Amino acid sequence: MSQKVIKYIGRTTDFRGSTLWELVSTLPNWGEGRMVIRNMFQRYPEPCYMRILKVQAEDAQANEIRKVRVTVEKTWRGVTQPKPVEIFSTSYKADYELVPVEEESKFLNNSKKVAPVVLPKHIEFPPLLREYIREETGEANPMMKVHFKKTHNKQARVAQPGEKPSKEVSMDLGQPAKVASKLYEGLV
Repeated sequence: MSQKVIKYIGRTTDFRGSTLWELVSTLPNWGEGRMVIRNMFQRYPEPCYMRILKVQAEDAQANEIRKVRVTVEKTWRGVTQPKPVEIFSTSYKADYELVPVEEESKFLNNSKKVAPVVLPKHIEFPPLLREYIREETGEANPMMKVHFKKTHNKQARVAQPGEKPSKEVSMDLGQPAKVASKLYEGLV
């Protein structure tokens, strides 16, 4: 007798947990003041959590997943955001988990913070564009100015004058892995 084979069809997901609506609908006072985590963000060594400030239930639409509008104080990789954040478009994902009150101190006492990244002020152009600019301008080594939009959740910034960048950006191929080095013989 052969065994029955089960074959799953469709997209798989890494989500573990409940939707925000499932969590807050069962809590007194809609869970205001409680701590929620998103399991997908627990891969970082720095603490990632949200404290619920305000909950607004949305009218359920036919044939749609129930969403809820939640205003939270968000701590992302150890850095607490200066303004409250509203969660609505991702509230349907079954990846949220309520942190028990006795375990909240584990997140609050974790003092790790993501290290800020300092980017260089100028980087080199891609090789083909660099050659074109050399021909057009005659400049030996043209450099491109870095424009970086600063937002509250980006932990990177452009270097100040005289400051050394912590991250180097280059347009070369880098060093090939030892396994692939024979593929680059005579080319690089």
